[in-house]
Amino acid sequence: MLNFLFWNVNGRSTDQLLTALLSERQIDILILAEVPVSDSELLLKINSGGGLVFQPTLDISSRVRTFVRFPRHLVIPIRDAPGVSIRHIEPPGRVPILVVAVHLPSKLYRDDREQAIGATRLSRMIVEAEEKVGHSRTLVIGDFNMNPFEHGVVCADCFHAVMDRRIARQGSRIVNGEERKFFYNPMWSFLGDISSGPPGTYFYNAGGQYNLFWNVFDQVLLRPALLEQFSDKNLQVVTQIGEASLLTDSGRPNAAVGSDHLPIFVSLTG
Repeated sequence: MLNFLFWNVNGRSTDQLLTALLSERQIDILILAEVPVSDSELLLKINSGGGLVFQPTLDISSRVRTFVRFPRHLVIPIRDAPGVSIRHIEPPGRVPILVVAVHLPSKLYRDDREQAIGATRLSRMIVEAEEKVGHSRTLVIGDFNMNPFEHGVVCADCFHAVMDRRIARQGSRIVNGEERKFFYNPMWSFLGDISSGPPGTYFYNAGGQYNLFWNVFDQVLLRPALLEQFSDKNLQVVTQIGEASLLTDSGRPNAAVGSDHLPIFVSLTG
């Protein structure tokens, strides 16, 4: 198993909760957004328990940080951009994978069109990275600041992420005479209160006519080449760490305890 955790900690000092969560879930690859301290300060705290030991992957962007629980020479930097870290990771005893960690611009500063344009540019970066490493075993994880149904996530020139793995397994489709690769987006299943957990990963009462309340901004996307290693049961929105609940009594993310975003956990088998 290869275990991933992403958490937008919203600038809060969550090191005790984080340390407990890393041990509880036996995390191998940790990705964080909006960390309020330096890598060295964070690692001093989460590595002090004598359990799991993490190393930084030397991300240039301060918006998203990646840490791994194996030797750093097994992590090859491919590309950095604002809010984006692309790393080729060679976990011991496993085939290499391309991990794209993201913390994309907020809706407070970008409208839907700008977000879609940014997603188009990032999609091209990912394809270029796949060509460079020679495979498409690619996982994208982080805070997209978009829901699974938005243009920047679903459009063919953007992430082209679909809700049906049978469609994703086709690999790609031709759009306007050009091939566009698919991603599979399992996060569709977390929209609404029939899901196995909360109705999303982030709650915001925007007021006004258009108000979703719950959003699934925190997502994981997988290329078809990784689908054999993925199982629905190995993807979770985390709401509990030990005895501590990350939710208020009304079932919303409790920023006073953790963050205004809930962490997401995903595991790949094989």
